[in-house]
Amino acid sequence: MSRITSSARRVLNNPALALAATIFLVAHIAAQPGRGPAPVTTTRVESGAFAQPIRLTGNVEPIRAATIGSEIGGILDELLVDEGDRVTEGQSLARHRLAPLEFAVQEAEADAQADAQALAELEAGTRAEDLAIARAQYEEAKVRAEMAERDYTRSKQLFADGTISEGEYDVARENWESRRAQRDLEKASLDRAEAGPRSQELAKARAEAASTKAAADLARDRLDRATIRAPFAGVITKKYTDVGAWLSSGEALFDLEADDTVRVVVDVPETHFHNVTMGMPVEIVFDAYPSETFEGKVTARVPKASPRSRAFPVKIDVSNPQHRLAAGMLARLEFQPPAPGEQSVIVHKDAIVPMAPNPIVYKVGYNEQGDPIAEAVSVTTGRYFGEAVEVFGDLKDGDQVVIRGNERLQPGQLLLLNTFVSESRALDTLQNEARKATRE
Repeated sequence: MSRITSSARRVLNNPALALAATIFLVAHIAAQPGRGPAPVTTTRVESGAFAQPIRLTGNVEPIRAATIGSEIGGILDELLVDEGDRVTEGQSLARHRLAPLEFAVQEAEADAQADAQALAELEAGTRAEDLAIARAQYEEAKVRAEMAERDYTRSKQLFADGTISEGEYDVARENWESRRAQRDLEKASLDRAEAGPRSQELAKARAEAASTKAAADLARDRLDRATIRAPFAGVITKKYTDVGAWLSSGEALFDLEADDTVRVVVDVPETHFHNVTMGMPVEIVFDAYPSETFEGKVTARVPKASPRSRAFPVKIDVSNPQHRLAAGMLARLEFQPPAPGEQSVIVHKDAIVPMAPNPIVYKVGYNEQGDPIAEAVSVTTGRYFGEAVEVFGDLKDGDQVVIRGNERLQPGQLLLLNTFVSESRALDTLQNEARKATRE
């Protein structure tokens, strides 16, 4: 007993201990029902339609990927890029031997030019010079035929009179027949020259010109395809062959992936799939950069679930201008689904005081004198969001509710707002000092 008295005396003689003891007694008395003001800590109520985030993991994939192959067969003469190289759209990646293809182009272009010239001449019709020559040749043949005819007529009379022999007569007749045939031939040539080419001839010439032009175009296209180019900008991720190899048409040379934007693919359980909408923003953390949060956006919802997991693929595009993200990285995603339409309020979980039949929350009210008092509100709890809980009851946005010091409160009890924390610290100090005094 004397030892306790001695310890108490030390407390009273120590000003700091005396202050702590006073605070302890005030707090103890205030906590009794019907007693003085109770020191409490409060927080504000928040209202709205709340939804829990969806957290999933996914993998990074390229937004575009292609295996670049050879369009023609031949020997590979040059490789212009290697694995890891960045390329631009249309950049040359490799080449076949060009010389045989260049020779083929020259030959095809020459044939096409010749046929085009022949067609042009036919379409232009007979030239005036050619018509003049044809007329002159016909006139000459006509005169020769007339002379031969007169000789033949005279020789026939002389043969009948017995003046010339039968052989001389035959020569005159054959000469006339030959000259007459030559005249008819020249006349036909003249008529043809004056009429111009026939439609059949023009059609044939046009077909031949089109055929050789197409052959030339094909030869040029083949020459162009002998150089393999990048179909889009990206990075070479794999090389399949080397210089000197014989490549068949369609054989692979490179894998190319576009990575200015990457795509995160995640399997969303069917219970959450309806909450994921097109364009929804997504927060993503990659294991490669654990301290950074990247922003993405839902760009595809695939409405076909895996038979095993019953999960639906969802694709999220993430901008990657510095190419820090790469295919195969692990992504941790957080979707914020649209909030439900029902309005409710959330409070800190420490505001809930278990009671029967329903828990209560003490909100801060005011008496007639304007002093803060405790008002008990019966609530029904809903969903939990970490430290917060959704409640339904006579609470509204902005109300103050007690989260510390509410265990022994009574309805209508006066309150000392936001003092509980400091007094708790003083109470701890008092207990520590008391333990020291007891040990002494």
